[in-house]
Amino acid sequence: MMIMSFLTKSSSLVTTSSRSSFLFQNVVLRKSRSTTSSTIRCPTTSRRFKSSTTTTTSSSNSTASSNNVTATSTTSTATTSTTASIESTSTNTPPLLHTTIAAILGITTVSIAATIIEKSTSTSIPPFDPIHNNERFDQSTFYGRFCKMILACDPKLLLYTQEETKRAKDMVLQYQQLLADTIAANENGDNNNNTNNNSNTNNNNHMTVQQMHHALWEAQRISSASLHPDTNDTIPQPFRMSGYVPYNGPVCVAMVASTSTPSLLFWSWVNQSQNALVNYFNRNASSEMDNQTLFKSYSAAVTSALLVAFGLATFIQK
Repeated sequence: MMIMSFLTKSSSLVTTSSRSSFLFQNVVLRKSRSTTSSTIRCPTTSRRFKSSTTTTTSSSNSTASSNNVTATSTTSTATTSTTASIESTSTNTPPLLHTTIAAILGITTVSIAATIIEKSTSTSIPPFDPIHNNERFDQSTFYGRFCKMILACDPKLLLYTQEETKRAKDMVLQYQQLLADTIAANENGDNNNNTNNNSNTNNNNHMTVQQMHHALWEAQRISSASLHPDTNDTIPQPFRMSGYVPYNGPVCVAMVASTSTPSLLFWSWVNQSQNALVNYFNRNASSEMDNQTLFKSYSAAVTSALLVAFGLATFIQK
């Protein structure tokens, strides 16, 4: 009996211990599962946190980039507007440099052409006879008319003083006496040449007849360029034919180079006014014209010129 009771207690203790170990294993298993799940969830949480942080940083960078682009576009727009304003200002500025260069080139060209014509025709000029033949060149040919206009528009004629102009006018009025004295001096020189070998010195002190004719033609050109042929009044330099290139040339350049309608109309008015004054000071004074007729002619010329300039400017802009 004692042995049976001991065995019964031992089996109950084994059963109890086995149950306890089973329970302990369940508890340990649960703890390990909870630990494993928490260990697995941590990387996920950290990844999500990192992802959200990366997204926030990317959005901040994109915002900064958009701000930079906006600032750059604003700067480029301001630079473009500044450049356009500078270009428009420079465009509306009168072309002083181009006008000056054009005037210098025009004066130089006409002066050189007049010098060439004068030197090349000095030995083939006709006798000076203002009563029967008042023209140095044949006006029935283009070359003769061209030479006459170039010599009349020579800007060097503006350099002569009033005293030199008056002296040239006196030579023209006394041309018959000058020619007679020249012919007599040359005849005396020829007679002395037959009797005296030292007459070369005397010949050099006198002009030949051909040279005197050339000097008279030059005197007529100088006097007619400055004095009115009918009234003998001095013509102002801007309204002489010799002053047409240096005074009207810059006006024409400024008129052509105008980029706005007001400036075009202004220079057209200046050009037409100068042309009207040139015609007035070089008019035929033998037939008088009243001031009313002159005013009507001037108004008609200026109005037609401004209408044509405005019409062409409007047509070109369209």
